[in-house]
Parts: sequence; structure tokens; C-alpha cells
Amino acid sequence: MGEIKQLPQNVANQISAGEVVERPASIVKELIENSIDADAEKIEIRIEDGGRKLIRVKDDGHGILAEDIEAAFSRYATSKIKEIDDLYSLYSLGFRGEALASISSVAEVEMLSRHKSEDAGVKIKIKGGDIIDKKPAGSIVGTDVTVKDLFYNTPARYKYLKTTTTEFSHISRIVSTEAAASSDISFKLYHNGRQILSTPGNGKLKDTIYAVFGEDIADNLLPIDIEDRYIKLSGYICRPELTRSNRSHELFFVNNRPIYNNITAKAVENAYKKLIDPGRKPIVFLFIKVNPILVDVNVHPTKRQVKFSRNQIIYDVISKGVRKTLKEADPTTRIKLEQNIKIRDGKNNNLDDSNKSADKKLTDNDNLNNKKETQNENLFKNTFNKINSTQSTKFKKNNSANINDGRENSQKNKREINIEENLAAGVSDNINEEYLIKGNGISESSFKFLGQIFNSYLLIETDEGLKIIDQHNAHERILFEKLTAEFNEKNKASQSLLIPVKIELSPEEREIVRQYKEIINELGIEFSDFGGNTILIQEVPVLLKNKSTRNIIEELIAELSEAGKGLNAAEVEENMIEYLACRTAVKAGKPLNRKESIQLIKDLYKTENPYRCPHSRPVMINISKKEIEKGIGRK
Repeated sequence: MGEIKQLPQNVANQISAGEVVERPASIVKELIENSIDADAEKIEIRIEDGGRKLIRVKDDGHGILAEDIEAAFSRYATSKIKEIDDLYSLYSLGFRGEALASISSVAEVEMLSRHKSEDAGVKIKIKGGDIIDKKPAGSIVGTDVTVKDLFYNTPARYKYLKTTTTEFSHISRIVSTEAAASSDISFKLYHNGRQILSTPGNGKLKDTIYAVFGEDIADNLLPIDIEDRYIKLSGYICRPELTRSNRSHELFFVNNRPIYNNITAKAVENAYKKLIDPGRKPIVFLFIKVNPILVDVNVHPTKRQVKFSRNQIIYDVISKGVRKTLKEADPTTRIKLEQNIKIRDGKNNNLDDSNKSADKKLTDNDNLNNKKETQNENLFKNTFNKINSTQSTKFKKNNSANINDGRENSQKNKREINIEENLAAGVSDNINEEYLIKGNGISESSFKFLGQIFNSYLLIETDEGLKIIDQHNAHERILFEKLTAEFNEKNKASQSLLIPVKIELSPEEREIVRQYKEIINELGIEFSDFGGNTILIQEVPVLLKNKSTRNIIEELIAELSEAGKGLNAAEVEENMIEYLACRTAVKAGKPLNRKESIQLIKDLYKTENPYRCPHSRPVMINISKKEIEKGIGRK
């Protein structure tokens, strides 16, 4: 007798189950997708003990014919495809014909279903892959599937399940994602008898996002609608001020199928680059419509991962489309006063248990963002206190409207700061003049300069509201883009030193300088060997004029030595330009006169990204007129 034998059906099903049924959430996903494919309008999911004890998914879809109910539990049995070519034009979610067979091989499954064309339903019970009972039963149109005692016959698999909380969190994530993918379906999720989630099913994605992910996210959504080549993007992306620490809220849907694909994630993150803090991830609900022939959804048993045949085009369209949407929507960090008022008045304390849970989840994930928002709100309050206390003495006494120390220091300031050679060109003395904002798809059309506060922040009024600009971050952004342009055009603006500067390096620093000599030269820093580990700086960028050349270059080389080890050439270039821009930008605490301030703002709005400095810190924050009125009590 030969050694190679055909595996028994139940063993083959259990092996398949190991691929399809990773945990209770896998079962929930498969059953929900079957309900969606059955044109359900309502889907109810009931879970007990994180799915260990019970998983029940009930829908009002078209149901299963009585004659097909046994076949539904056979391997490779499906109504979705008939031939191999159908795999390349799929719009349905479930198609592999493995789910029910796999689930029933490792659990006890009971299905009650009535097809819309039949007067009665049928109930079938299967355990370990064997049919225990099958009989007619009264039922409304739709399907009701109950799964009990998961992994009862595979204890090695059962012991790898995590805590009830962990397993249910995976289920909740699956249901949330499927609900977002199908906003025209009403979803209800219960755990141990308590309702956790409920969506309206009205076809409005924003309402579904509000119901599932909460008010904070819903209030920060930006609609996206882009069509480029053969790809259409729709859905919502979130303002840069609201982020997460991981990719948990990067939701992608290809032809309405929830998917994971590294290309789509990287494309979105590239669009948000320099608009959010390093290490943070954006929040997106992005629907990608593309010809199914360009998408392979059959690369993984769970069908979650997909593969595109036009990766680079997909990446470019998503990255450019998301970036364009962000720029047009003004991604300035916004300050909301209403949140503080609610806390102070003791409102919104009657949240039900499910909302409290969701609120806690948002709070736990966003401590960093909340801390920054509090700091920004404190800045807003201090700003208005400062304005109120100085308004009568400075605005009324001196019609120049300089909130800083005024005209007496203007010449001194100009000499000390020297932002640009022709700093005040085109800036008039008319304190009420509005200055046009040009280009780059920026939402504001003009601004009115109000003054400088704390010798660090510039106040302007725009179409969007009151903006508070950090003068150092703003100047850093201006210089960074100017240096980058000069670097790319090989048009360095440099000057020779009358007395060369000698700098002694460590052996490691000397090696790094030798390795990146060409890049350093292109930045406008020319040097020669002076023997040993000593170099002689002979030429420096014009930006370093009147600066401490030795200190800045020593620090630049030290930074390069530290960061250069793990960076490629392009990253080294960017780091060096960022460093030079930061060290040469006007500092916080430096008084600027009116003309200097206005010129700085005008130059800022000419940049490609006026909202974040090169290190991704916010350049400005915005308080809308509506928020000001709420804070003061007018509305």
C-alpha cells in the first residue's frame, strides 16, 4: 500500500480552517460579508465572551434556498464564481467557498434561513463538519447563523485565543470597518447582551463614521473626490490636527471591499508628511474605485490583503489626491473653545456605557493631541488677555498699531534680525491694509496684520478666522524651502570668509564630513583639509552672515555624524537643510516691527506648505469667528 493518502474531509476542512478562521473576528468577518452579498439592509451581530461562547449574525438578506443549504457548507461551494475568469471581475465579497465549511469543522454551527422565493425556511445544525440535524422551520426572509463552542475539537488552537477584551476588540474593529464600507446597511453589535454599536444605514458615510468613531473624528473630516486616469477616490480624510499612534484608523476600501495594502497606506502617509507630527498616523476613510481586473483579491485566504497590478500609478494618484484635498481645505490647527466650556459647565456627563467606552478609547489614544490642544487653548486665552490689557494703552496712544515696543526699536530690529535684504518692500504704513495671498491652492484670499504678541507670535485676520503664527516656525519654513530650491538648482548663495574658520573634528566626524563632502559643498559650505582631523571653513551660505559660523557648523557636523549613520543621501540633504533653516531663522522672543512682520507673513504664504515647519511643528493655529463668538457667549 502506498504511503501517500487522501486526507479525510474533516481533516482537510480543519486545515483550511487554520487559514480562514484565525480567531472569532475571522468568523464575524466571513458571516458579515455573506450577509452583505445577500443584499441585507440590516445586520445584527451578537457576541458572548469575546466570541468563545457564541457568535450570532442575523440579516434580512434574500436568504438561502432550502435545496442549497447543505451545499453551502461544502468546501469550494459558492454562488459567486463559475469559472476562473470570474476571479478577475469580482464585485462580491465572499467567493472562495471555504468559510462555512471551515467554521463548521471547528465549532457547532446552526443556520436558519428562508429564501425570498419560498414560504418557509430550513434549519440545519452541523458540528465538527457533520450534519446533526436538518428540518423545515418557520422563519422570516433572511439568514440567522449561530456559532458555538469555537475550537472545541482543536484545543491547541483554543489555548492561543487571547483575553475576552482582546478578542472582542478585534471583532469590534471588523464590524466598524464593514459598517464604514457599507453605510447603506444598518449594523448593530452586542457583547454579552449590551449594545456596543449601532449605525443608521441611511447611506451617508459621514453619519456612519459619527456613529462608529465618534464626534471628534466626524467634526474633523474633509471630503475627498478625485478622479485621475482610471482611478476614482472618494470618502473622507481627517484634518492633520487629529491623528493616531498607529494605522488603526487608516481604512481603505477597493471597490467597496475593506482591504489592507501597504502601497495605499504609504501613499496617504506621504501626503500627510510634514503636516503631522513624526510617528503619528493620519485618519482616513478612503474608497478606491478601479477596474477589478487590476486588483487581485485572491492573494490571501481571508481576502483582506490585495495586490495591484499598477502599484506606482495607484500610489501617485492617492498621494497627490490626498495632498491636494488637504491644501485646499486649509490644514491649519484649529482651536475649539466649546470643549472647555462643556467641561466647565458640567455638560455631556450623561453618556451611556457604550459612548463612555468609545470616549475612553479616543482619550487613551490621543493624550498627546489633547495635551497639544490644551496648550494651544491656553495660548489663545493668554493672547486675548494680552490684547485686552494693551489695547487701550498701545492701540489708542499710537496709531501705528504696533503691539510690540513700536517705532523706536524698528531700525534696531531691522539691523538685528535682517530677515531679507529688501524686507519691507511693498509694505505700506496703512494699518488697515489687507494683503493678498497668492497661489498654492491656499483657502485664504487675503490677510490683515493685527500685531505681534509676546515678541514671538504674529496675529492676522483671514477668511478662516484669527490666526496666531509662530514667527520662528514660519521663518524656518521660508528658509527651508529657499535653501531646498537653491540646493536642487545648484544655485547656492554663499560668501567667502575674510578669515577662514578652523574646526577640529573627531575621527568619526572627519569620516562623515569626507563621506558627505559633495552635499556639504552644495549647501554653500566650502572647506579644505588642514591636516589630521582639522578642516578649514572658507565659504559659508549667505544665511550665516553675522551668525556664529563656528558654532553652527560644529553643531551641523555633530548632527550629521549622529543622524548620517542610518540615513540615505536624500535624507542627509534634508536633515542638513532643516538644521540650517532652524539655526538661522528668527528666534522666539525677538521683537519684529510691523513691516518685518508683514513681509514674513507674505513670504510664508508663498511657500508650498505654510502650515508646518520642516520638523512638522504647527506654524500657525486658527480660531474661527464662530469659536470666538461661542467663547465670548454671543452664540
